[in-house]
This record gives sequence, structure tokens and C-alpha cells, in this order.
Amino acid sequence: MDAIRQHAREFIDARLAPAFPAKDGKQTPWGGHPVFRAQHATATCCRTCLQINHGIAKGHELSPRERAYVVDVICRWIEIESRHGSSRRP
Repeated sequence: MDAIRQHAREFIDARLAPAFPAKDGKQTPWGGHPVFRAQHATATCCRTCLQINHGIAKGHELSPRERAYVVDVICRWIEIESRHGSSRRP
């Protein structure tokens, strides 16, 4: 989980934290890494989703506290899915 958390931090710093991320709304792939799947599941995939679902306004660089919050949300979802996800699937 430490590696996943580090990857989440790197992805958030590069793709979501800037005030105006490149390709905002399309910067998070749907697959390829568990963090990407978690971002879509937790509405932390773009600045619009962050604003609507988490109350983090667009147009400013994410603060260290906001970044930590997003990473925590993503990692918590992954932890829950890894423990219980397979039992919920048909």
C-alpha cells in the first residue's frame, strides 16, 4: 500500500494539483493503474469532480492539505476494495 500511496501522490501532484491542469476532465485514464480506477470511483479524477463532490474549488493550486485529503480518499477506497471488492462482484 505504501507504493500505491506514493503513486497516488505523484499522480495528484502532476495531473490534478495545478490550478489549471492540462486536459482537465480528461487527464485521468479509466484503467492501467488502481489509482486511476479509484479516482473515478471517488470523484477525484478532475477539478470539476473535486469541486462538485468534495467542495475543492477550481482555479487554484491544491494546497498540501487538499493533496493529502485526495490521496487519503483514493487510498481508503483501494484498501476497502482490496478487502471487500471481490466478495461484492458477481
